[in-house]
Amino acid sequence: MRIGMIGFGGIAAAHLVGWRRRAASKPVELTVFDIAPDRRQAARDARDDTLTAVVDSLDELLAAADVVDICTPSDTHADIVRTCARAGKHVLSEKPLALTPADAADAARVCRDAGVSLHVGHVVRFFGEYAAAHQAVRAGRIGTPAVLRFRRASAQPRSNDWMHLEERSGGVVLDLMIHDIDQARWFAGDVVRVFGRSTRPGRGGIDTIALAVLTHANGALTHLTGSWGLAAGFETSFEIAGTDGIVYYDSTDHPTLRADRPELLSAAGLLPLTVGDFPFATEIDELADAADGGPPARVTPADAIAAVAIADAIRESIRTGAPVEPVPVPDDLAAATADASQVAGGTWM
Repeated sequence: MRIGMIGFGGIAAAHLVGWRRRAASKPVELTVFDIAPDRRQAARDARDDTLTAVVDSLDELLAAADVVDICTPSDTHADIVRTCARAGKHVLSEKPLALTPADAADAARVCRDAGVSLHVGHVVRFFGEYAAAHQAVRAGRIGTPAVLRFRRASAQPRSNDWMHLEERSGGVVLDLMIHDIDQARWFAGDVVRVFGRSTRPGRGGIDTIALAVLTHANGALTHLTGSWGLAAGFETSFEIAGTDGIVYYDSTDHPTLRADRPELLSAAGLLPLTVGDFPFATEIDELADAADGGPPARVTPADAIAAVAIADAIRESIRTGAPVEPVPVPDDLAAATADASQVAGGTWM
């Protein structure tokens, strides 16, 4: 598989681990392009049997690749996706797919019309704790999900100036909270209304803490907290309360996954729990297999569009102080939403 990686900044390091892991069992040739000369030099310094070439232009990269892995700033994703699709390349893109739902839908349509696959890296679906909890919920171990809570917190980004520009990153909602927006929809289904608040302006005046309540079509409620307010480190947690039990996780606790009744986990085959492989490696492997004609991946273009639409609605609610209904995924793209029973042969369920 000839892979072209666009961008060799922070997130590219995690993707590179994934491609190197894949190369241990399947042939991979990785070519890298970055607009910054210093990052191109860093890529040259990292060359090995997997990362075989570094080029000086996007045209050179497209000529050397069948699948393109986009690891660039958020505001560039949609345009690069369209460029790659029109060149006939399958696309893996970091999240978010775009900064607006209209742009996300347009990028997905360009890929569809070009006959290439589009895969968006909502990597939290590949974290062992989240995937195991999702398995338990989908198996009915806690009954019907009713109230969900997700929290994600880190220090304010320091290495990338673009992340502090709302118009480039979408701020804490579109950059950080979007992970849990996707999780809320994965666990409880479509979202029909949101209400958001934010506080504590940080560097450049960008919000550092955002809160949101999502109302799902089935009546479930999700509470979200996204924060760039920690002094250091990274913390995540979730709590899924259903009609018959609760499953929850907190990265600051020693146990990786808990329930209010242990049999909820043992009955689902989740004890002892192994969090699994490096999530980016699992993600890269599954998305690459899908791009190579294998089973569909667990994240679809419709999922990526919906996550952007919900994030966009939260940002609008923060601006207006009123509840907002997210723009629905367009009908011609909505069918791309994957059912868990159809994904990867069911192996990750």
